[in-house]
Amino acid sequence: MHSPARRRFLSALAVTASAVVLPPAFGRQATVARTAPALFPQSVASGDPRPDRVLLWTRYTGPASGLRLQVAEDEGFSRLRVDRTLAVPPDSDGCVKVRVDGLQPATTYHYRFLDEAGDGAPHTSPHGRTRTAPAPDADVPVHFAFLSCQDYGGRWYNSLLPLLGRELDFVLHLGDFIYETAGDPQFQEQGGTRTIAFDDLDGAIRLERGGRPYYAARSLDNYRQLHRTFRTDPVLQALLARAPLVALWDDHEFSDDCWQDVATYHDGARDERDRERRRNAEQAYFEYLPVDLELADAVTAPDGDRQLPVARDRLFPNLQLWRGLRFGRALELLVTDYRSARPDHPVPEDAFPGALAFDEPQLRARLPQLGLDPDQVLPTLIPYVDLSAQAHAPLRAAARAGVLQAATAAGLPPGPAEAYADAALAGGIALPVLARLAAGWNAAVPADAQVALPDPATLPRGLPWLALGKTEAFGDLGSRYIVVQDSFDLFAALRALDGPESPFGPAQRDWLRQRMQGSDARFKVVASSVSFTSLVLDLAQPGLDAPAPMRRRFYLNLDHWDGFPAERRRLLDEVFDPAGGTILLSGDIHASFATQHSDATVEFTTTAVSSETLGSIIERSARGDDAQAAATRRLAAALDAVIAHGNPAIRHAHTRHHGVGLVRIDGDNAEAEFLELPEHLCRERHYDDPAAIDAQLERHRFAFSRQDMRLRR
Repeated sequence: MHSPARRRFLSALAVTASAVVLPPAFGRQATVARTAPALFPQSVASGDPRPDRVLLWTRYTGPASGLRLQVAEDEGFSRLRVDRTLAVPPDSDGCVKVRVDGLQPATTYHYRFLDEAGDGAPHTSPHGRTRTAPAPDADVPVHFAFLSCQDYGGRWYNSLLPLLGRELDFVLHLGDFIYETAGDPQFQEQGGTRTIAFDDLDGAIRLERGGRPYYAARSLDNYRQLHRTFRTDPVLQALLARAPLVALWDDHEFSDDCWQDVATYHDGARDERDRERRRNAEQAYFEYLPVDLELADAVTAPDGDRQLPVARDRLFPNLQLWRGLRFGRALELLVTDYRSARPDHPVPEDAFPGALAFDEPQLRARLPQLGLDPDQVLPTLIPYVDLSAQAHAPLRAAARAGVLQAATAAGLPPGPAEAYADAALAGGIALPVLARLAAGWNAAVPADAQVALPDPATLPRGLPWLALGKTEAFGDLGSRYIVVQDSFDLFAALRALDGPESPFGPAQRDWLRQRMQGSDARFKVVASSVSFTSLVLDLAQPGLDAPAPMRRRFYLNLDHWDGFPAERRRLLDEVFDPAGGTILLSGDIHASFATQHSDATVEFTTTAVSSETLGSIIERSARGDDAQAAATRRLAAALDAVIAHGNPAIRHAHTRHHGVGLVRIDGDNAEAEFLELPEHLCRERHYDDPAAIDAQLERHRFAFSRQDMRLRR
């Protein structure tokens, strides 16, 4: 488990560029090297540029135990700065990471890896081009792309084509670089040329949707295979070979809607905490992504090179992904980590709808702390029955039978199912849920065993999970998705009285505040894998003609920052706005938004490179021909307008496009641009006809300045 070979999976060989250009005789001549893509099937990449260094990456599949790295000032490799032999680390799946320092700021360099195992001319990797960051005091323009969510199954990366002709200082990837599932019938293709079947099927997690099995990665081999496969895409390879990458992860690098080392496939019906799986995911990520974290002190190897060995136990929960990079006077880039330290979703997936989040005594104690009068608020809440009273023993038996049935149907064994039922009823049960359970009980028992409900006027009032939109136990609706806005706002405010929860954790929160306050860069760019923009669906709009119970305002996605409103408000008010010139960049939601959070903070949320669009996801959820399904289809058709209506801060909303984003900063002026394509194009391969893509490209530009952050079209 912790052999010396295994300890080096995060290691990066460190080499120093010469202070002067090496004489041509010292290195290999470019004309005698033959490109061998088969030996370097994932091509090359670079990452995390600083003014004096950059990390270089390749994956080698040949027989040699060593490679030769060349870094040059020209694409012909006649002016070499580095010409060094380096080892291919064992147990790294062939991945090689090299940190080259001693470079000049704001300079373009060319690099390649040479295989000298065979006779005659050496084989070379594809040529890569990278660029160092400007010096901190350099007043130069900066131009970069930002992107997110590049599913592979049945999809193509046509949206990256418009970036290949641009001169970029770096590419910022905001997460979901891979997807951990293979063949999920809900959104991934099964069969065809863009599919993945795990080689290590025994090491994968077997899941099922609609009676159809599919698999999620668990073993190290599973995660490595995903990275290997995604990185065979020629357009992605071309982009990573043209500009350095700055990457952060979101959930799919490990598991959908995860928090810490916990997956959510079974919505609380099983314990899905899996530290080994999380560490497998992280190991593969750092093997394949050119991320330079300096995770350990350098040690000197016998040959004089410096290596950075990192033990596997330095991974979750000990890893620090968040980091800062400076690009001249233009910007301070702060890369954050939303997933590794965050708590569980605020509304538990396994919450029983009738159970109470807050009962009446708790509300009477807490509401005044929010400046609210309990006698005004409580009548608007839901009556509940305290089943602990002896008089309610028959009702308790009926309710327990119903809860037990729901727990058993979710797959809980008898013992845990009984424990779940007892816990769900311990604090009382909401009257509407009890009425449904009592009706089911009464339909199944003789008349003399039937139960009657108490008078609602005699009952206390509370805030059950039902009020937040939870209609069934062990589900994501009313938990992670489609949560009643006014009820959740009250719930979140009540919880925040115990201290606001943060997905960042104390160390990252302090680091972010200090970097924002201490930076003299004109713009501070905060990279977040998920959006700070509140997404509210007002289903009471007449045009949607939603069924009466649905005519309310809902939060679309509490897996995002809408799940942490107190912490988001604190960041905006105390960290982002005071710094001034704050640009938030985010992804994950498969839609693009431009948001004017304040006069000092703006946000650009990029849509997916290829993953199914938000509009399509909502449309697909409209199953059947009932009134609710019809209303969902109307919602999907009007989704752009509905989202813009739900949050006045949103200046742009597109939910049916794929694409990427660009940011240009020149002095005090900045511009953000979305490059977007119709969603059907990700299902077709257009790599050999980029003109067809360009003809259908939509561009949406927003200008602003350090002195005036208001977005202008």
